Amino acid sequence: MTDEQLIADMKNRNRNALKVVYKDYREEFFRFAHRYDTQQSYLEDIFQDAILALYENAQNGKLDTLKSSVKTYLFSIGKFMLFKTFRDTKEFVTDEDFIFDQREEAVFTEIMEDQEPTEKQLMLVANFKKLGEKCRQILELFYLQGLKIEEIMAVQGYENKNVVKSQKSRCLKSLKDLIQQ
Repeated sequence: MTDEQLIADMKNRNRNALKVVYKDYREEFFRFAHRYDTQQSYLEDIFQDAILALYENAQNGKLDTLKSSVKTYLFSIGKFMLFKTFRDTKEFVTDEDFIFDQREEAVFTEIMEDQEPTEKQLMLVANFKKLGEKCRQILELFYLQGLKIEEIMAVQGYENKNVVKSQKSRCLKSLKDLIQQ
């Protein structure tokens, strides 16, 4: 089922669309969220809340002009909820250096409230497309799909995680340079 069909089904209150989202993305969301040291019960609640928010946003027409995939949007909602839960309960522990600052919170809040891309977002997308295929893949795997460096190493066939880290760093620098031009 395509993302457009999935959104249309959710908009038409087709509960099978929720089942599809739940079944297709549950395990991957849990793998993504397990980088944060938390209990399984938290993750289950957050995932279900994220699906409900996705469903409500579809019905309110907020996904009519969605620029990302349904999966990316769902994971963004889930990540926001996960960080909010940790911030509220003061249990935020990760196995990597992830910081959820006010600027990132503002971006997720904006995603939740308004689907019109900002000028900065449009510039980011336009310049992201100018990157080479390898750079786009690494940045997508790390930032959009939430994979760890070791997972990217396995997926992309690298033999050393330091190579992945430096490649990611160079790609990010290239993207920043393109944006500043």
